[in-house]
Amino acid sequence: AEELGPSTIVGSAAFNLLMIISYCISQIPEADGESETGIRRIADMSVFTITGFFSVFAYLWLLIILMVMTPNQVTVPEGILSFLFFPLVVGLAYGADRNWFKGDKISPNQHIIGIQGHEFRAHEAANLLKTAGKHADGNMNPEETAAFLTRMAMAQSKPSRAQHRINAMRQMTGGKRVVPKNVGKASDYVAKLPTADELEQTPECNFASGEYSVLESGGTITVSVVRLPAKGPFSVKYATEGVTATAGQDFEAVAGTLEFKDGEEEKEITVKIKDDDDVEDDETFLIKISEPSVGKIGPFGSTTVTIIDDDEPGEIGIKDKDAEVSVLEAEEKAVVFISRMNGSAGPIGCSYKCVPVTAVDGTNFKAVSGELTFEAGQISKKLDIPIIDTGAYEINASFTVELFDFKGPGERSKGFADHKTKCNVTIVHDVAAKEMVDNVTKMMNMNMEQYNVGSTSWAGQFQEALEIGCEDGETPGTSDYVMHYITLPWKLVFAIIPPTSIAGGWACFFCALVMTGITTIIIGDIAALFGCVYGLDKGTTAITFVALGTSLPDTFASASAAVGDDTADAAIGNVTGSNAVNVFLGLGLPWMIAAFKWSGSGPDDVWFEKYGVPMNSDGTKWKSGDSSVGVTWVAGNDKQGCELCAKEVDGVLDGKAVFIMPQGGLALSVITFCSCAMCCFALLYYRRSTCGGELGGPKGPAKAHSIILALLWLTYIVVSIMGNSGIISI
Repeated sequence: AEELGPSTIVGSAAFNLLMIISYCISQIPEADGESETGIRRIADMSVFTITGFFSVFAYLWLLIILMVMTPNQVTVPEGILSFLFFPLVVGLAYGADRNWFKGDKISPNQHIIGIQGHEFRAHEAANLLKTAGKHADGNMNPEETAAFLTRMAMAQSKPSRAQHRINAMRQMTGGKRVVPKNVGKASDYVAKLPTADELEQTPECNFASGEYSVLESGGTITVSVVRLPAKGPFSVKYATEGVTATAGQDFEAVAGTLEFKDGEEEKEITVKIKDDDDVEDDETFLIKISEPSVGKIGPFGSTTVTIIDDDEPGEIGIKDKDAEVSVLEAEEKAVVFISRMNGSAGPIGCSYKCVPVTAVDGTNFKAVSGELTFEAGQISKKLDIPIIDTGAYEINASFTVELFDFKGPGERSKGFADHKTKCNVTIVHDVAAKEMVDNVTKMMNMNMEQYNVGSTSWAGQFQEALEIGCEDGETPGTSDYVMHYITLPWKLVFAIIPPTSIAGGWACFFCALVMTGITTIIIGDIAALFGCVYGLDKGTTAITFVALGTSLPDTFASASAAVGDDTADAAIGNVTGSNAVNVFLGLGLPWMIAAFKWSGSGPDDVWFEKYGVPMNSDGTKWKSGDSSVGVTWVAGNDKQGCELCAKEVDGVLDGKAVFIMPQGGLALSVITFCSCAMCCFALLYYRRSTCGGELGGPKGPAKAHSIILALLWLTYIVVSIMGNSGIISI
């Protein structure tokens, strides 16, 4: 809450708006006459208008509070209002993105097609196969095609700001990237999969399936482990590991070694499941294999077991993996699986119906409807939808199967909860194409693991912290090694944070907040010491070194978004949105808490020592009950003119206190920033009308405009430093 905080936020805002946009303008590659246009233009001006307005208003709001409404103080209403601007900005930006404020209510296309738990559906893989075009290699097998399409999907998708920021941080610290740079040629990314001859030399061992499920009252679950080829003796270790299920409470932990004889291909592992009367959600645990006697562990080195609670009626829905079905015309029927989750006690049911999309009822399929009933203990049902063979050479028609009208035992049932209630069925004709799509879809989902942001275990987090990462197919460079070892202690400390698979990610979220707070305290102390050593005041240290450090990840994140996206929305929106949120959340929340704290407790010795000590006329320290007549003030240890602030607080000697926030050089810094920001927005508008877009364009103007923005930032720095030094005052 001292000057270092607000000054850092204003300094960071200036760097974000001026230097990051300056950098992004010059980073757009030249047009190549094919996919690269060489220009990036803001597509959604409504979102930009909202975030752009609040990115300037937020800093004007600082001046209104600290100079106009209650100089050098933040009251409780001001703190609350500052914080409430945060959800207002987020809500307005979200509404603009969803077209709430326009006549048409058609929402924009989904940007992210692969992140954290996403599974590719058959229709997505089919679309990627169609659009791969000349980049695809006709000689690729399904495994190689899947590897190429996965990377193409990730590279052509529009990652979120979080992904861009994570990628930037990992690039700076030698970590694994979560967003590939580009697709390139298919041959560059073809997976080097083992051939039959290679398997003879290096056998592989896998689980037969990546997931299993069992009722809580089922007693045991048996999973299969397969090794290929089945030649010679072979052994592999196995062990269970809890995820949301707890060993000893939900299942009995097992560990041991599987011994395969010559010619023996498959072995089984049995785990005991513990039943109880507690009502709980479905829980999962892992079974992993490791340390093969020969060869290696394949892609299915672990399997997930789901324990289905049978103490409650449960919910009905369609699992993600069953929400997309492709079927041949010649197959005569489409099979749709309906699942019962989080319970299996007693009967429950629902109604279902078929709804045509592009398929025609009576021509491509026969629409059916009716009711489904799950008896006690039943956890899966299937619907057979008749398909009509039209004999067409090529067909791609679809319809949906929809669930509605849940029926269950009163208040104990949760209906459909948040499960899917629609399954999309696509009718295709080409047998070879269907097999290709299905195989590629499955393998693409296996390849997606390398791009996941989250983690499932502490062991995986520590392993990733110790590994040196780089772009796929590249060898780590000197900078990767240097930055990795410099940041290794921090990586190991942060690896303590619970994995995202625990408690739905909430444990990770709150522990990460604690770690962020601790890191912020350390950075603040180091920055203050650095400024002290070099004779810099807090304001100057904040707007230069601290602001620069906090903004570097945003620099690389915005540059990555600028180059990787076909619009400028993500790159510029990253800047304007961040600037507004930094004030309303980064300052609004702590200001609100501090205002509540001091207004509720009144001044104490800590408050007086910091903001000015009242002294009696006889030279003794004033204390509660003494007369206020003849009281003088001695400067507090804050050394920011706070003895004046303390004297200005009405009723402070009567037990009243407020949160002191001296404006110091903040006023001049904010005014300078707002002036430079308006110049920046004017330049962006000029580029939009003359260059065709805010980023990129002809190299000559792009370079000149980048220099102009950089000079604006230097102007802000110089003026702010002069203000902090007392050379300029307002």
